[in-house]
Amino acid sequence: MGKPLHRKRLKRVVGRQGLALLAQARAAWPRIEDPDDGEGLHDFRVALRRLRSWLEAYRGYPGVSIPKAQRKRLRDLARATSDARDGEVMLAWLEAERPALGNAERGAIDWWAERLAARVEADYAEARCVLEAGFPGLDRELGETLAALARQGGGPRFGEATARELATLHATLTAELAAIGSPDEREALHRPRITGKRIRYLLKPWTQEAPIFEQAEKAMKAFQDAFGVLHDDLVREPALEAAAAAHADEEARVRLALAAEGEEPRAAAPRHLRGFMGLARANREHRLAHYDRALEVARAAGPGAGKAPTPADRLEAAIAAMRGD
Repeated sequence: MGKPLHRKRLKRVVGRQGLALLAQARAAWPRIEDPDDGEGLHDFRVALRRLRSWLEAYRGYPGVSIPKAQRKRLRDLARATSDARDGEVMLAWLEAERPALGNAERGAIDWWAERLAARVEADYAEARCVLEAGFPGLDRELGETLAALARQGGGPRFGEATARELATLHATLTAELAAIGSPDEREALHRPRITGKRIRYLLKPWTQEAPIFEQAEKAMKAFQDAFGVLHDDLVREPALEAAAAAHADEEARVRLALAAEGEEPRAAAPRHLRGFMGLARANREHRLAHYDRALEVARAAGPGAGKAPTPADRLEAAIAAMRGD
C-alpha cells in the first residue's frame, strides 16, 4: 500500500500533480483547432488556470520553486483566451434567451450577435497566434521543472501544507461572504467566486483519498457554479450597456450621413433601444434570482437533525483530515 497523501512530501506532490495538469492542457491543445469540438478551448483554459492556481498556492514553501519567467508565461497564456471565451459565452446566452423574448428583443439580439460573432472570430484568431507561439515551449520547459520537482524528497508534508492553505482560504471566504450586502455589489460578489475556485482546485487531488474530501470538493463545486452563474449576470450588464451605446452611435452616424445627403432627418430613438432595454430587464431578473441562489448555497442550514452540513462544515472536516486529526 502506498503512503497516504497527507504524509507525502510537498515537493513531490506539487511536481506530480503539476505534470498531470500540464498533460491535461497538452491533451486539449489540438482540440482547439477542431471546429466540431466546442469544448476544446474551454478544457485547455481550465487546465491552465488550475495549473497556475496550483503552483501559486505552494509558491512560498521551501524547495517549491518555479522560475519567474515560466510563471509569467503561464499567466499570459491563461489570459490569452479570455476575450474569445467571454464572447462565446455571451453569444450562447443571447441564443438561449431568444425563444422566450419578443420581437424587439430579438431585433437587438440579431444586431448584437452579428457584430459579436465577428469579434469572437477575431479574438480566437489572436488567441491561437499567442498560444501557438507560447505553449509548446512552455510545455517543454515547465514540464522539465515539474519533473525535477517530482523527484525531490524532504521538505514539509503535503497534508500539513495544504491544510494550512485551505484554512487561510476558508477564513478569507468567510469574511468575503459576510461582507456581501446587496446584489448590486459587483466586486464583493466577485471575490468569493475566486476564493471558492482556489479552494476547489486545492481539494481536487484529495478526492480519491476518502469520502470526506470528495464531499468537500462537491460542496465547493456547487458553490463555484452558483457564484459563477451570478458572475456571468454581473459581467453581462456592462456588456449590454456598451452594446446599446454602440448601436445608438452607429444609428446616429447613419442618420447624420443620410441627412447630409439631403434625406429628411429622423430624430427618433435608435431602432433597437427597446430591445436592449428588454434584454437588460431580463438579465436583472436572472441576476436577482441567481443572487438568492448563491447565498442559499453559501449559507445553507447548519448540521443537525435533518439538516445537511454547510460547505464550511465540509471544509473544516477536510482540513482536520489533512492534518491527520
